[in-house]
Amino acid sequence: MARELDIQPGDRILVSRTDRLGDLILALPFVETLKLRYPECRIDVLASLYASPILENNPRIDGIARVQNDQLIISRNYKKELLRKIRRAGYKAVVVLYPERRVSHLLYKAEVPNRIGTAGRLHSFLFNHHLYHSRKANRKHELEYNLDFLKFFRDGSTVITPVVHPKDKEIHNARRILREHGVSGDFAVIHPGSGGSAHAWSAENFLRVCPLLEKAGLQVIVSGTEEEGRRYEELAGELDIRLRMITGRTELRTLAAVLAQARVVIANSTGPLHLAAAVGTRVVGLYPLQKVMSPRRWGPRGAGHRVIQPASPDCQCPPGNCTCMTTISIERVAAEALAAIGEM
Repeated sequence: MARELDIQPGDRILVSRTDRLGDLILALPFVETLKLRYPECRIDVLASLYASPILENNPRIDGIARVQNDQLIISRNYKKELLRKIRRAGYKAVVVLYPERRVSHLLYKAEVPNRIGTAGRLHSFLFNHHLYHSRKANRKHELEYNLDFLKFFRDGSTVITPVVHPKDKEIHNARRILREHGVSGDFAVIHPGSGGSAHAWSAENFLRVCPLLEKAGLQVIVSGTEEEGRRYEELAGELDIRLRMITGRTELRTLAAVLAQARVVIANSTGPLHLAAAVGTRVVGLYPLQKVMSPRRWGPRGAGHRVIQPASPDCQCPPGNCTCMTTISIERVAAEALAAIGEM
């Protein structure tokens, strides 16, 4: 049984989650729960430079510390400066939700009095409070694994749904971008990219869904990086499909504002899927059958979302070469998207 930490009014608590966008979004309920239970304390979050913008404008987050993970590896001066910043902040406790070795070592060197992390890793000695759980079995959702760390804190209300808060100026900017692409009514967002974190439905299939949704009365926007956009344009030309693309045109918070105005978002298991759910838009998520990538562990949180997996009952594909996702039809994906909207 974990012992409750002695946290006093005015103490500072740092929550560390320095990996990908979706992971950080799924850590938001833990962060907000800490603020609800300790309103008299300062709650800061240490996050990757790329993902950290989603923390902005959140009334339950007092400060954001940003880390450039690549610089942490290659630059001694960068590491020293980040260490100085953490020391100066005077944190009473740090909760390391994602125990990346370099970040964990930095927090150890910063001499934060209470360092909470998982047991069972080679660098777990860097923590002086250990959570004994294993995520390898994938028995529950990543968000719930994060909430396990509440065992070290006082009881109270618990936040169970991630929320990202676009600013008014970001909403206005998103509307401008949509107008420039001729979007004036109900629209869907297609996000074909996967970031390499899970087996993906193909970009070709995503693009083939667009005409089906357009025929049903939905305008469709395709999002992604600038590099992905060039590939989609080439592919659309081969398929003779006309696209409205905002690829490469939106930084993270503007993308969140675009997603917030969509009726539905269709994506692989990736950060923008969780971002769409966190701004209150219904999503259709495509997931492989492997347990480590399953919706049980990584599915969208909130009401009204749809999850699609291959029909085969048991995937026997070798790691890194799964073909089961090809069995998901474009008609099924379009139908699920329209059904999600119809239930609103």
